[in-house]
Amino acid sequence: MKIIVNNIQISSLVAWLPENSVEMTSYADIYGHSEVNNIMKATGVERVRIASEDMTSSDMCRKAAEYLISQESIDKSTIDGIVFVSQTCDYLLPSTSICLQERLGLTKDTVCMDVHYGCSGYIYGLFQAALWIHSGACANVLLLTGDTTSRIINEHDKSLRMVFGDCGTATMVTQGSHSMGFHIQSDGSGANRLIVPAGGFRTPVSEQSSALVWDEDQNGRTLNDLYMDGLGLFNFAISNVPKNVNGLLEDMRWDKETVGLFALHQANKFMVDNVRKRLKVPVDKVPVNVANYGNTGPSSIPLLLSDLCSREHGYDLSKVLMSGFGVGLSWGSVAANLSTTKFYVPINS
Repeated sequence: MKIIVNNIQISSLVAWLPENSVEMTSYADIYGHSEVNNIMKATGVERVRIASEDMTSSDMCRKAAEYLISQESIDKSTIDGIVFVSQTCDYLLPSTSICLQERLGLTKDTVCMDVHYGCSGYIYGLFQAALWIHSGACANVLLLTGDTTSRIINEHDKSLRMVFGDCGTATMVTQGSHSMGFHIQSDGSGANRLIVPAGGFRTPVSEQSSALVWDEDQNGRTLNDLYMDGLGLFNFAISNVPKNVNGLLEDMRWDKETVGLFALHQANKFMVDNVRKRLKVPVDKVPVNVANYGNTGPSSIPLLLSDLCSREHGYDLSKVLMSGFGVGLSWGSVAANLSTTKFYVPINS
């Protein structure tokens, strides 16, 4: 799917980070110093933020949203849409976005939607917000992304425990003078490459699904926990993401050399570096910030922008290419002008 949506812009965004920071070196006594060093070298992750036991994804997003509304002096009555992107929702039902409408004090005319996506979720969320605004149904959509992935990782699974972190973000998408280009793709044949096998209606939680199983790399998990085929996802990303990005650049009629910033999903340093090489773009245009946060799923792109663009930087934000890829399998890119966007430093950074 390809489309260019006119008269749309990201007016402001911010990320909210849990205060609890976990150093990867602290796992040396559990997994061994050599194993920890090898994983850190491969992923580039040095520490992650972990949400407290009583904090949900919606709590993090609410804090980010309230901060953005306060800093931008936004009249809540003008917000007419919420898109909540998360794989770790508050309830099986009702939708978390509807709960957030009440918690944030928004009007009952607010349209609400949950988007159950991970690593490509920010792209899908922007797409939904853009369509609502382009159709005339909404004028100001609050896009919220957040995951507490740490809750679905088994403590015996070092391959994932040392990669994923928690985070919530808020992005205000509004009517404006800019355009956004979208290129979104899906391939359900790879659904088992990143999956929590049990817990839904197809495979309910049971005594059998809760049995701990060890793989050949000595990672322990149950069917109730997150499983990732790292090599399979890597091959998928380097094969498909560059084609997706280049296709969007062609539709936008942007020369690759004129793009000021490529904001890629922060899966891990190794994957980002290899996607960049396939794209044939300079290192200084493809920042990586996984060292301090790890992979934060649907929040990784807005967290990167909040972390990077709120501080001194040398990026030309008039042409920004954002790309997310992962669970589904799903992948997509957005071309946007962020030169007028207000970026706030991540809260608790």
